[in-house]
Amino acid sequence: MTREELVAKAGYDGNAPEFRLKRGSEVRDHTTGAVIRDGEMGAVNVCVDRLEWLLAHKRIEPHQHTAGEYLQADWQLAEQLTFATAGAARSGGGTNRLADAKCDAHDRMNDAVERLGGNRSIGWKIVDLVILQNVSLEKAERSLALPLRSGLGALRGALDSLARLYGLA
Repeated sequence: MTREELVAKAGYDGNAPEFRLKRGSEVRDHTTGAVIRDGEMGAVNVCVDRLEWLLAHKRIEPHQHTAGEYLQADWQLAEQLTFATAGAARSGGGTNRLADAKCDAHDRMNDAVERLGGNRSIGWKIVDLVILQNVSLEKAERSLALPLRSGLGALRGALDSLARLYGLA
């Protein structure tokens, strides 16, 4: 297969990869406000992550994107680090900062769910599907039985609520 054929080969969701410069990639610790990562990250395939795609296609605002990134980071800490936490607990000695960070992330996740109206609210469900589960807006609308093209408004409203929770708006 030639290089051109590889580049044109369908990527995520059957679409060709779409590389764009990721702008505004300054990432701050939302508890202290300190800059963790600053500057541009270079070319990023925006078809890989729904949140990146929504920002690249100007469907959401930068503060909404940042709120979504914070939620993704908290979700990964709260849900994905089970084995790392167990290993750190067995190592003994000192404080277990990984477990503390996981508990803090779990608390922030609970605050986010509460802010969006609970587990059964449309706001939380659409954020969970699109931002955390990486489902397309169209599929999320269908699975939640929302009217056509109403998912983006619900997602924007939910991300605005999260931005206020994280002190971004």
